[in-house]
Amino acid sequence: MTTPKSRSHAHPGSCPPKGEALAHLPGKSRILPWMRLFSIAHFLGCAAIPLPIMAQPTAIATLTQELNQRDSATAVLQQRCPIPITARLLGADAPASLHNEARHALNAPSDGHLTTRHVLLLCEGTALSEAWNLYLPDRLTPQARTLLADGHTPFGRAVGEGHFYRQRLSRPMGSLPPLIIIENRAILRRKADGKPLAYLIERYNRAALTPVTTPGATNLNVVPHQGRASAP
Repeated sequence: MTTPKSRSHAHPGSCPPKGEALAHLPGKSRILPWMRLFSIAHFLGCAAIPLPIMAQPTAIATLTQELNQRDSATAVLQQRCPIPITARLLGADAPASLHNEARHALNAPSDGHLTTRHVLLLCEGTALSEAWNLYLPDRLTPQARTLLADGHTPFGRAVGEGHFYRQRLSRPMGSLPPLIIIENRAILRRKADGKPLAYLIERYNRAALTPVTTPGATNLNVVPHQGRASAP
């Protein structure tokens, strides 16, 4: 009597032995593209396609839904971080094309002052998102302007979610920049009179998918920020 060969049981998230993935897949014509790609990864080294990337569509959909339900993106990220979200200023300049795009979206007068705020939003030093925020300071309260001047307070917290609402805009067609999983564009408007306050472009990376439940905890899905991202 022939004893069936025992299958190796790799630790969840680890790579099975080379060839095993192919051996247990159905016929070639039925192999889904992502399964075929995962098999190829065994010849290139298991780290070629990190498993978490392949298992994140649901997490991305969940984050997208949460962002669509709130006017403040900072408030959504705050639910995933045990300490206050902070901003790190990357710059105060914007490409001319983005500046013109924002001025048109905000219906701002040509001689009106438009402030640019390019920031990372951080949870304990981990970048969760990057944002371009072009806003009209004259339409903010003195308190909000003071808070924004320090460079560390997120826009949504400085203005207060109860004082604005979000008009969502469509994103231009095309692929997302490297390491970015979601990009949102919007105009923030004052609740009191509907006047536009700010034009936003927000980009989220994989670190935003995994809530940090304990201060000081290590996030295995952190994507380190590789310097300034390309302009929108």
